[in-house]
Amino acid sequence: MHQPGYRTAQLPIDRIRRIAGYFFEGTQPRVLMPTLAEAGFSGSTTCIFTHQDTEHKYVLKQLPHHLSMEQILWTQGLATFTRNHGFSLLPVAVPHHHINGLVSAATPKIAVHTDGTLWQCLKFIDGKPCKKPHSTHTMLGAEALAAFHKVASAFQKPRWRSLCGWQRRRKQLCSMLASRPCPPDKNTFDTSLPSELFALYTQFIQLVYAPETIVIIRNALKQKMTAAHQPTLKDCWWPHLLFSNSDNHLSGIIDIDAAGWDDPAVDMARLLGSWQLENPKSHGNLIDIWPEAFQKYRDMVEPGADFPFRVQILHDTSIICGMDRWFSWIFREKREFPNMSLVLQRITTLLHAAPAALRRLEHSHNTYQ
Repeated sequence: MHQPGYRTAQLPIDRIRRIAGYFFEGTQPRVLMPTLAEAGFSGSTTCIFTHQDTEHKYVLKQLPHHLSMEQILWTQGLATFTRNHGFSLLPVAVPHHHINGLVSAATPKIAVHTDGTLWQCLKFIDGKPCKKPHSTHTMLGAEALAAFHKVASAFQKPRWRSLCGWQRRRKQLCSMLASRPCPPDKNTFDTSLPSELFALYTQFIQLVYAPETIVIIRNALKQKMTAAHQPTLKDCWWPHLLFSNSDNHLSGIIDIDAAGWDDPAVDMARLLGSWQLENPKSHGNLIDIWPEAFQKYRDMVEPGADFPFRVQILHDTSIICGMDRWFSWIFREKREFPNMSLVLQRITTLLHAAPAALRRLEHSHNTYQ
Protein backbone atom coordinates (compact mmCIF):
# COMPACT_ATOMS: atom_id res chain seq x y z
CA MET A 1 0.00 0.00 0.00
CA HIS A 2 1.36 3.41 -0.93
CA GLN A 3 -0.86 6.46 -0.84
CA PRO A 4 -0.22 9.84 -2.42
CA GLY A 5 1.32 12.07 0.22
CA TYR A 6 3.02 9.22 2.06
CA ARG A 7 6.47 7.69 1.91
CA THR A 8 7.93 4.44 3.26
CA ALA A 9 8.45 4.62 7.00
CA GLN A 10 11.89 4.60 8.57
CA LEU A 11 10.60 3.94 12.10
CA PRO A 12 11.73 0.66 13.67
CA ILE A 13 9.04 -1.97 13.11
CA ASP A 14 9.32 -3.18 16.72
CA ARG A 15 8.59 0.33 18.01
CA ILE A 16 5.54 0.61 15.78
CA ARG A 17 4.30 -2.78 17.03
CA ARG A 18 4.78 -1.83 20.67
CA ILE A 19 2.85 1.43 20.33
CA ALA A 20 0.11 -0.14 18.21
CA GLY A 21 -0.11 -2.96 20.76
CA TYR A 22 -1.46 -0.51 23.35
CA PHE A 23 -4.70 -0.45 21.35
CA PHE A 24 -5.18 -4.16 20.65
CA GLU A 25 -5.64 -6.86 23.25
CA GLY A 26 -4.10 -10.29 23.04
CA THR A 27 -2.04 -10.08 19.87
CA GLN A 28 0.48 -7.71 18.46
CA PRO A 29 -0.62 -6.22 15.14
CA ARG A 30 1.32 -7.27 12.07
CA VAL A 31 2.74 -4.23 10.28
CA LEU A 32 2.38 -4.59 6.52
CA MET A 33 4.37 -2.05 4.50
CA PRO A 34 4.11 0.72 7.09
CA THR A 35 4.00 4.18 5.64
CA LEU A 36 4.89 7.40 7.37
CA ALA A 37 3.22 10.68 6.50
CA GLU A 38 5.65 13.12 4.98
CA ALA A 39 6.91 15.56 7.57
CA GLY A 40 4.44 18.40 7.72
CA PHE A 41 4.62 21.66 9.62
CA SER A 42 4.21 20.05 13.06
CA GLY A 43 6.48 17.09 12.39
CA SER A 44 4.15 14.63 14.15
CA THR A 45 4.77 11.01 13.22
CA THR A 46 1.90 9.24 11.44
CA CYS A 47 2.11 5.57 10.51
CA ILE A 48 -0.39 3.35 8.67
CA PHE A 49 -0.50 -0.34 9.55
CA THR A 50 -2.68 -3.43 9.08
CA HIS A 51 -3.91 -5.68 11.88
CA GLN A 52 -2.93 -9.32 11.30
CA ASP A 53 -6.25 -10.83 12.41
CA THR A 54 -8.80 -8.53 10.79
CA GLU A 55 -6.72 -7.08 7.93
CA HIS A 56 -8.26 -3.72 8.87
CA LYS A 57 -6.05 -0.69 8.38
CA TYR A 58 -5.37 1.87 11.09
CA VAL A 59 -3.47 5.12 11.48
CA LEU A 60 -1.08 5.43 14.40
CA LYS A 61 -0.60 9.14 15.08
CA GLN A 62 1.66 10.94 17.50
CA LEU A 63 -0.21 13.87 19.02
CA PRO A 64 1.35 17.33 18.67
CA HIS A 65 3.05 18.61 21.81
CA HIS A 66 1.22 21.95 21.77
CA LEU A 67 -2.24 20.35 22.17
CA SER A 68 -3.75 20.13 25.63
CA MET A 69 -5.28 16.88 26.82
CA GLU A 70 -8.62 18.68 27.03
CA GLN A 71 -8.38 19.66 23.36
CA ILE A 72 -7.50 16.12 22.29
CA LEU A 73 -10.36 14.56 24.25
CA TRP A 74 -12.81 17.14 22.86
CA THR A 75 -11.90 16.45 19.23
CA GLN A 76 -12.06 12.70 19.80
CA GLY A 77 -15.50 13.16 21.32
CA LEU A 78 -16.58 15.34 18.40
CA ALA A 79 -15.65 12.63 15.87
CA THR A 80 -17.51 9.97 17.84
CA PHE A 81 -20.58 12.20 18.32
CA THR A 82 -20.89 13.08 14.64
CA ARG A 83 -20.45 9.46 13.56
CA ASN A 84 -23.14 8.33 16.00
CA HIS A 85 -25.45 10.95 14.48
CA GLY A 86 -24.97 9.95 10.87
CA PHE A 87 -21.86 11.90 9.76
CA SER A 88 -19.17 9.28 9.11
CA LEU A 89 -16.37 11.28 7.42
CA LEU A 90 -14.21 12.08 10.46
CA PRO A 91 -11.53 9.64 11.69
CA VAL A 92 -12.62 7.93 14.90
CA ALA A 93 -10.07 6.94 17.55
CA VAL A 94 -10.11 3.41 18.94
CA PRO A 95 -9.77 2.75 22.70
CA HIS A 96 -6.55 1.42 24.21
CA HIS A 97 -6.34 -1.56 26.56
CA HIS A 98 -5.02 -1.35 30.10
CA ILE A 99 -1.89 -3.42 29.56
CA ASN A 100 0.47 -1.36 31.69
CA GLY A 101 0.74 1.77 33.78
CA LEU A 102 1.34 3.98 30.78
CA VAL A 103 -2.33 4.15 29.80
CA SER A 104 -5.12 5.63 31.88
CA ALA A 105 -8.85 5.12 32.21
CA ALA A 106 -9.21 8.92 32.19
CA THR A 107 -7.92 9.04 28.62
CA PRO A 108 -9.43 5.90 27.06
CA LYS A 109 -8.24 6.64 23.51
CA ILE A 110 -4.77 8.05 24.23
CA ALA A 111 -1.67 5.99 25.02
CA VAL A 112 1.61 7.24 26.45
CA HIS A 113 4.72 5.55 25.10
CA THR A 114 7.79 4.94 27.26
CA ASP A 115 9.49 8.02 25.77
CA GLY A 116 6.62 10.22 26.96
CA THR A 117 5.02 10.75 23.53
CA LEU A 118 1.24 10.68 23.24
CA TRP A 119 -0.42 8.49 20.61
CA GLN A 120 -3.86 7.77 19.25
CA CYS A 121 -4.98 5.02 16.89
CA LEU A 122 -7.54 5.99 14.23
CA LYS A 123 -9.57 3.94 11.80
CA PHE A 124 -7.99 4.33 8.38
CA ILE A 125 -9.79 6.38 5.73
CA ASP A 126 -8.79 5.57 2.15
CA GLY A 127 -8.69 8.27 -0.51
CA LYS A 128 -6.56 10.98 -2.06
CA PRO A 129 -6.58 14.78 -1.78
CA CYS A 130 -7.35 17.03 -4.74
CA LYS A 131 -5.08 20.01 -5.36
CA LYS A 132 -6.82 21.34 -8.49
CA PRO A 133 -10.58 20.97 -8.01
CA HIS A 134 -13.39 20.66 -10.51
CA SER A 135 -16.88 21.82 -9.60
CA THR A 136 -17.65 18.27 -8.40
CA HIS A 137 -14.89 18.48 -5.78
CA THR A 138 -16.00 21.87 -4.47
CA MET A 139 -19.64 20.79 -4.31
CA LEU A 140 -18.74 17.59 -2.45
CA GLY A 141 -16.57 19.59 -0.06
CA ALA A 142 -19.29 22.18 0.60
CA GLU A 143 -21.86 19.42 1.05
CA ALA A 144 -19.63 17.66 3.59
CA LEU A 145 -19.05 20.87 5.55
CA ALA A 146 -22.76 21.66 5.61
CA ALA A 147 -23.58 18.14 6.82
CA PHE A 148 -20.88 18.34 9.48
CA HIS A 149 -22.00 21.77 10.71
CA LYS A 150 -25.61 20.61 10.86
CA VAL A 151 -24.79 17.57 12.99
CA ALA A 152 -22.00 19.13 15.08
CA SER A 153 -24.13 22.11 16.11
CA ALA A 154 -25.61 19.90 18.84
CA PHE A 155 -22.22 18.89 20.27
CA GLN A 156 -20.98 20.29 23.57
CA LYS A 157 -19.19 23.59 23.77
CA PRO A 158 -15.56 23.23 24.89
CA ARG A 159 -14.70 24.56 28.32
CA TRP A 160 -11.79 26.66 27.10
CA ARG A 161 -12.56 30.12 25.81
CA SER A 162 -11.42 31.49 22.48
CA LEU A 163 -12.32 34.31 20.13
CA CYS A 164 -14.27 33.28 17.08
CA GLY A 165 -13.95 34.07 13.40
CA TRP A 166 -13.86 37.77 12.68
CA GLN A 167 -13.23 38.67 16.34
CA ARG A 168 -9.97 36.75 16.31
CA ARG A 169 -8.96 38.14 12.93
CA ARG A 170 -9.67 41.74 14.00
CA LYS A 171 -7.57 41.31 17.12
CA GLN A 172 -4.58 40.09 15.12
CA LEU A 173 -4.89 42.83 12.51
CA CYS A 174 -5.10 45.51 15.21
CA SER A 175 -2.01 44.04 16.86
CA MET A 176 -0.16 44.15 13.54
CA LEU A 177 -1.00 47.80 13.00
CA ALA A 178 0.07 48.74 16.52
CA SER A 179 3.77 48.24 15.80
CA ARG A 180 5.88 47.95 12.66
CA PRO A 181 8.50 45.22 13.00
CA CYS A 182 12.07 45.71 11.88
CA PRO A 183 13.70 43.29 9.45
CA PRO A 184 15.50 40.61 11.49
CA ASP A 185 19.26 40.68 11.83
CA LYS A 186 20.71 37.45 10.45
CA ASN A 187 23.50 37.54 13.00
CA THR A 188 21.06 37.11 15.90
CA PHE A 189 19.45 33.93 14.54
CA ASP A 190 20.41 30.36 13.95
CA THR A 191 22.62 30.26 10.88
CA SER A 192 20.72 27.16 9.71
CA LEU A 193 17.70 29.30 8.82
CA PRO A 194 17.40 29.66 5.02
CA SER A 195 18.49 33.06 3.77
CA GLU A 196 15.27 33.22 1.73
CA LEU A 197 13.30 33.62 4.96
CA PHE A 198 14.92 36.97 5.71
CA ALA A 199 14.20 38.22 2.20
CA LEU A 200 10.57 37.08 2.43
CA TYR A 201 10.15 38.80 5.78
CA THR A 202 11.48 42.04 4.35
CA GLN A 203 9.03 41.80 1.42
CA PHE A 204 6.20 41.14 3.87
CA ILE A 205 7.03 44.23 5.93
CA GLN A 206 7.29 46.41 2.83
CA LEU A 207 3.92 45.20 1.54
CA VAL A 208 1.83 45.15 4.69
CA TYR A 209 3.13 48.37 6.22
CA ALA A 210 2.91 50.43 3.05
CA PRO A 211 0.58 53.45 3.64
CA GLU A 212 -2.00 52.23 1.12
CA THR A 213 -2.12 48.78 2.73
CA ILE A 214 -2.64 50.24 6.19
CA VAL A 215 -5.63 52.20 4.86
CA ILE A 216 -7.11 49.01 3.37
CA ILE A 217 -6.69 47.09 6.63
CA ARG A 218 -8.18 49.90 8.73
CA ASN A 219 -11.22 50.09 6.46
CA ALA A 220 -11.62 46.31 6.64
CA LEU A 221 -11.57 46.49 10.43
CA LYS A 222 -14.73 48.61 10.28
CA GLN A 223 -16.72 45.70 8.85
CA LYS A 224 -19.39 44.24 11.09
CA MET A 225 -20.67 40.73 10.54
CA THR A 226 -23.01 38.24 12.11
CA ALA A 227 -21.48 34.95 13.17
CA ALA A 228 -22.85 31.61 14.28
CA HIS A 229 -20.61 30.03 16.89
CA GLN A 230 -20.51 26.24 17.02
CA PRO A 231 -18.11 23.30 16.57
CA THR A 232 -16.01 23.72 13.43
CA LEU A 233 -13.01 21.94 11.90
CA LYS A 234 -10.92 25.14 11.47
CA ASP A 235 -8.13 23.37 9.54
CA CYS A 236 -10.02 21.72 6.66
CA TRP A 237 -7.79 22.85 3.81
CA TRP A 238 -7.58 20.78 0.64
CA PRO A 239 -4.95 18.15 1.73
CA HIS A 240 -7.29 17.11 4.55
CA LEU A 241 -10.19 16.13 2.25
CA LEU A 242 -9.85 12.66 0.76
CA PHE A 243 -11.70 11.68 -2.42
CA SER A 244 -12.26 8.28 -4.01
CA ASN A 245 -10.16 7.28 -7.00
CA SER A 246 -13.04 8.17 -9.29
CA ASP A 247 -13.27 11.64 -7.66
CA ASN A 248 -17.05 11.35 -7.39
CA HIS A 249 -17.13 10.54 -3.68
CA LEU A 250 -15.68 12.23 -0.59
CA SER A 251 -14.36 9.45 1.63
CA GLY A 252 -13.18 11.41 4.65
CA ILE A 253 -11.85 14.53 6.36
CA ILE A 254 -8.62 13.92 8.27
CA ASP A 255 -6.39 15.78 10.76
CA ILE A 256 -9.07 17.37 12.94
CA ASP A 257 -6.78 18.19 15.88
CA ALA A 258 -7.41 21.94 15.46
CA ALA A 259 -11.21 21.66 15.70
CA GLY A 260 -12.94 24.01 18.09
CA TRP A 261 -15.72 26.54 18.61
CA ASP A 262 -15.87 29.03 15.76
CA ASP A 263 -17.85 30.52 12.90
CA PRO A 264 -18.73 27.89 10.23
CA ALA A 265 -17.65 30.45 7.63
CA VAL A 266 -14.08 29.76 8.82
CA ASP A 267 -14.30 26.21 7.43
CA MET A 268 -15.65 27.30 4.06
CA ALA A 269 -13.04 30.06 3.81
CA ARG A 270 -10.25 27.65 4.72
CA LEU A 271 -11.31 25.02 2.19
CA LEU A 272 -12.19 27.15 -0.84
CA GLY A 273 -9.41 29.61 -0.01
CA SER A 274 -6.80 26.84 0.03
CA TRP A 275 -7.94 25.74 -3.43
CA GLN A 276 -7.72 29.31 -4.68
CA LEU A 277 -4.16 29.63 -3.36
CA GLU A 278 -3.18 26.67 -5.54
CA ASN A 279 -4.35 28.55 -8.63
CA PRO A 280 -2.31 31.79 -8.91
CA LYS A 281 -4.44 32.97 -11.86
CA SER A 282 -7.65 32.84 -9.86
CA HIS A 283 -8.01 36.29 -8.27
CA GLY A 284 -11.80 36.71 -8.06
CA ASN A 285 -14.20 36.33 -5.16
CA LEU A 286 -14.76 32.75 -4.04
CA ILE A 287 -18.50 32.85 -4.72
CA ASP A 288 -17.87 33.98 -8.30
CA ILE A 289 -15.39 31.15 -8.89
CA TRP A 290 -17.44 28.39 -7.23
CA PRO A 291 -21.10 29.54 -6.99
CA GLU A 292 -22.25 25.91 -7.02
CA ALA A 293 -20.38 25.25 -3.76
CA PHE A 294 -22.10 28.11 -1.96
CA GLN A 295 -25.48 27.01 -3.36
CA LYS A 296 -24.91 23.43 -2.22
CA TYR A 297 -24.08 24.67 1.28
CA ARG A 298 -27.20 26.87 1.36
CA ASP A 299 -29.37 23.95 0.21
CA MET A 300 -28.48 22.13 3.42
CA VAL A 301 -27.85 24.87 6.01
CA GLU A 302 -29.12 28.42 6.43
CA PRO A 303 -25.85 30.26 7.14
CA GLY A 304 -27.15 33.83 7.05
CA ALA A 305 -27.42 36.35 4.24
CA ASP A 306 -23.86 37.61 4.67
CA PHE A 307 -22.28 34.12 4.59
CA PRO A 308 -20.41 34.60 1.26
CA PHE A 309 -19.07 37.92 2.50
CA ARG A 310 -17.92 36.39 5.79
CA VAL A 311 -16.20 33.58 3.91
CA GLN A 312 -14.45 36.01 1.57
CA ILE A 313 -13.17 38.48 4.14
CA LEU A 314 -12.00 35.66 6.42
CA HIS A 315 -10.05 34.18 3.52
CA ASP A 316 -8.51 37.47 2.40
CA THR A 317 -7.43 38.52 5.88
CA SER A 318 -6.12 35.01 6.60
CA ILE A 319 -3.52 35.52 3.86
CA ILE A 320 -2.13 38.58 5.62
CA CYS A 321 -2.51 37.16 9.12
CA GLY A 322 -1.07 33.82 8.04
CA MET A 323 2.20 35.42 6.97
CA ASP A 324 2.33 37.40 10.20
CA ARG A 325 1.89 34.21 12.23
CA TRP A 326 4.63 32.37 10.35
CA PHE A 327 7.15 35.15 10.82
CA SER A 328 6.15 35.53 14.46
CA TRP A 329 6.68 31.80 15.10
CA ILE A 330 10.08 31.82 13.40
CA PHE A 331 11.64 35.16 14.36
CA ARG A 332 9.95 36.09 17.64
CA GLU A 333 9.11 32.76 19.23
CA LYS A 334 12.03 31.01 17.47
CA ARG A 335 10.06 27.84 16.87
CA GLU A 336 11.69 25.04 14.94
CA PHE A 337 10.00 23.26 12.04
CA PRO A 338 11.18 19.88 10.71
CA ASN A 339 10.62 20.75 7.06
CA MET A 340 11.68 24.31 6.31
CA SER A 341 11.19 23.82 2.57
CA LEU A 342 7.46 23.41 3.22
CA VAL A 343 7.49 26.53 5.38
CA LEU A 344 9.24 28.52 2.65
CA GLN A 345 6.77 27.23 0.08
CA ARG A 346 3.81 28.17 2.26
CA ILE A 347 5.05 31.70 3.00
CA THR A 348 5.92 32.28 -0.66
CA THR A 349 2.43 31.19 -1.72
CA LEU A 350 0.82 33.57 0.77
CA LEU A 351 3.09 36.43 -0.25
CA HIS A 352 2.24 35.98 -3.93
CA ALA A 353 -1.49 35.87 -3.09
CA ALA A 354 -1.39 38.96 -0.86
CA PRO A 355 -1.73 41.72 -3.51
CA ALA A 356 -4.92 40.18 -4.93
CA ALA A 357 -6.29 39.67 -1.41
CA LEU A 358 -5.63 43.33 -0.58
CA ARG A 359 -7.40 44.44 -3.77
CA ARG A 360 -10.43 42.35 -2.85
CA LEU A 361 -10.41 43.82 0.66
CA GLU A 362 -10.19 47.31 -0.77
CA HIS A 363 -13.40 46.78 -2.71
CA SER A 364 -15.18 44.66 -0.11
CA HIS A 365 -18.67 45.55 1.00
CA ASN A 366 -21.74 43.67 2.18
CA THR A 367 -23.19 42.96 -1.25
CA TYR A 368 -24.77 39.75 -0.03
CA GLN A 369 -26.85 41.25 2.74
